[in-house]
Amino acid sequence: MDGPDGKPYPVAAVWRRALARLIDAITVFFIQWMLTVIQLLWFMDDVSTRWQPDPWGRATAAVLAYVFFHFVYTMVFLRWNEGQTPAMDLLNLRAVRTKDGSHLGLSRCAARWLVGGASWILPPVVLGGLVVNAATYVTVPADRRRRTVSDWLAGTTVIAYDRDKEDSEGDLDEVLDEFGQPMSVRAQIRQKYGLTGLFGGLGSSGGRFGDRGPRGRSRQRDSLRGGDSLTM
Repeated sequence: MDGPDGKPYPVAAVWRRALARLIDAITVFFIQWMLTVIQLLWFMDDVSTRWQPDPWGRATAAVLAYVFFHFVYTMVFLRWNEGQTPAMDLLNLRAVRTKDGSHLGLSRCAARWLVGGASWILPPVVLGGLVVNAATYVTVPADRRRRTVSDWLAGTTVIAYDRDKEDSEGDLDEVLDEFGQPMSVRAQIRQKYGLTGLFGGLGSSGGRFGDRGPRGRSRQRDSLRGGDSLTM
């Protein structure tokens, strides 16, 4: 399976994908819990008391808030962190388009989230979501790319991708940021392929700020030489 850089990558192991999905779900839970503790969600207790429809009862507001945060979390990271949620990055996974290995657009990110993410609202709380997420893997044995139901719906595949080892063959030359410091491999990849999104940081913004003078333009040309920018 080809990745965004055109290189072939192995399809990700199923257990890693399942573990990453579980870690992301737990991460979203703790984000919501922390927002509640620091009173940014000060209205949750009042809404939970006033609104207790069946079958969720007092948990209705919390469940709906969780689904919302899970959606935002997934969309932001898959779209602007190059197809990797924090858990996927930790376990060296990346979601790409099955057709050509390119990065995902907003519609594909939303389609990929739809089945597993929306299922967290199903009763009983937590158990319903776990059952549906597990059920999305029923298509894996019959598919050579080990795609889940979510992958089939969105036209995506998950590959084994270690971002920190991307430069193992020396494809990227050393590039300095606007402070004259060597850029990390991740920042160079983002700059090389024009991926200066929300999580580009100083490294990926270096090309933007550093192109005001001849030296900056030369450095940017050097970093982009030999690679075409991707069309999302």
